[in-house]
Amino acid sequence: MEEVTIQGQYHLPIWFDLFATFLFAFVGSVKAVEKGYDFIGVYVLAFVTSVGGGLIRDVLLQHGPPVVLQDYRYLLTVLISGTVGIFFYTQVHRLQRTITLVDSLSLGIYAVYGTQKTIYLGLSPVTALIIGFINAVGGGLIRDVLTKDEIKLFKPGRFYSVASLLAIVTFLIIGGFLHFHAKTAAIISITCSFALRFLAVKYNWRTIAIKRAFKNNWFRKES
Repeated sequence: MEEVTIQGQYHLPIWFDLFATFLFAFVGSVKAVEKGYDFIGVYVLAFVTSVGGGLIRDVLLQHGPPVVLQDYRYLLTVLISGTVGIFFYTQVHRLQRTITLVDSLSLGIYAVYGTQKTIYLGLSPVTALIIGFINAVGGGLIRDVLTKDEIKLFKPGRFYSVASLLAIVTFLIIGGFLHFHAKTAAIISITCSFALRFLAVKYNWRTIAIKRAFKNNWFRKES
């Protein structure tokens, strides 16, 4: 496939990246506490939930050591967040709305960041889509595998993976084919992704299982 270039770069602000890392690590630590893990299990699950997607991204791109391993602040953030999760996991229901909002915003940012980094290295749009998607949902996928839960990525839900794909496709179209600057394309893409995810949560829009669609005769041929 023809190479796509995007003018400029989209740089993820470190403060937001660390805040998102803190939030995802908190969610992972709460999950670990609910599973009955000890303190090692809590911190390990917090780590993979928050930075797992970025680790996979950097390993696949093979462009230097993973960012998480180069900056001590990520590990420190995970340790702090895991500790907070241990002591405040019973209060998580009070923070659910905030968690959902920040999670929705982080989803689009990570999707775009992984996509832009792939394009910047000269790889194809298809590769960028795959890497961007992994960057966005990889941590949750690893968490579900380690805890032996049914993988949420594969189940019908409120447009979680759909929102990340929307961010990626929008960024590639606006930045790569319409030649908007990377920052402008990123802002538009993240806004679209956040809006879709927010509305899906607010109005309980959900994807549907294929099996259920067949039962409802969605694929029935008209006579």
